Amino acid sequence: MEAQQSEALGEFLSKLHLDNFSKIRNQPPLRKFSKFKASEAARSGLDIGYFDGASQMLKHQLSSFAMRPKANQHTCYVIADIDTRNSWLKLLRFVGTDQGELNAETVCLKAEGDSINGFGYRYEHPERFEDNKHGFFHVQPILVNSSSSRIPGGVEWLPVNFPTFYMFASCAYELALYSIHSMSGWEKLQEYQVKNRDANNVLKMLVRVGDGAKVPYPLTA
Repeated sequence: MEAQQSEALGEFLSKLHLDNFSKIRNQPPLRKFSKFKASEAARSGLDIGYFDGASQMLKHQLSSFAMRPKANQHTCYVIADIDTRNSWLKLLRFVGTDQGELNAETVCLKAEGDSINGFGYRYEHPERFEDNKHGFFHVQPILVNSSSSRIPGGVEWLPVNFPTFYMFASCAYELALYSIHSMSGWEKLQEYQVKNRDANNVLKMLVRVGDGAKVPYPLTA
């Protein structure tokens, strides 16, 4: 990923996280999500939790990892969004593949009393298998994250090798945009596009709504 793109994504995601972190701290109905802070989660025996360290570290971690992914490592989880209507916490992080390519991983968590339910997806580069069944940019469901931690309340019978959703992505940057769009919505991405004057064609497509969403994707040879 280009330096300018990784810097812009790091700034965007860190601000998004800190804004949502503040909502959880200051809005009583959302304080139940505090149990998913990394420090709280560790004390409670939960394997999945969002970043609650020094804010100045977050942007640097996200930007540097996006530009130079580390094989078989990952960033912390950031809060991509809070669905207040249905009470879901949406987390996102970047993951490095065996080949040092950038993938993304999302986990959504719901807390009702002592009960925790969740589900997740991985956003992947083309996989290098002989049958090439997943040899394209794609999204798949997960029950276990890239750290081998089970998602709380995951439905055990859910298949994790299909459905395989095709992404019109051609690089790590566009993969990251897809993951952010699916968790945070087009409105946040539109703000990102305007602020950074980003002319990426995939980003243009992702912020189309209404009749604009019916315009064919501008494919090139």
